[in-house]
Amino acid sequence: MSTTRTLSIAAAVWFAAAAPADEPKGGAKPTHPLVGTWKCVSAKYGGREVPRPDGYTQLKHVTPAQFMWATCDGEGKVEDALGGSYTLKGDDYVETPEYGVGGALAQLKGKPQVFQWKVEGNKWHHTGKLSSGLTIEEVWERVEKK
Repeated sequence: MSTTRTLSIAAAVWFAAAAPADEPKGGAKPTHPLVGTWKCVSAKYGGREVPRPDGYTQLKHVTPAQFMWATCDGEGKVEDALGGSYTLKGDDYVETPEYGVGGALAQLKGKPQVFQWKVEGNKWHHTGKLSSGLTIEEVWERVEKK
């Protein structure tokens, strides 16, 4: 095979690989409304409103297969984090923590955490009872591109 032809084929393969993927075709499932990045804007644990200390932020990232949340102080240092797989069935959202840092990991690792969810506008309402018995009511706001 000539050098020119070999280079032409290599260039064609490279451009095809570098091109953006096509949009999903007719039978593909649309992205679920929970997929994205969320910021916790209110939380009740055990029925009590828990304000975040000044400068603290809790973010949750949901992909089609995994979740991960992290709480960061005002300097961006991660204080707690937890992540793993999740399942959705109707209005049930079940997280199974598999990795993390901080106190929550030891209590929750490998145990299904069952919640109910609903999205209204850009808010995700997340309620349930942890396997430790603690009830939670959280409201997350979708983080939009700036």
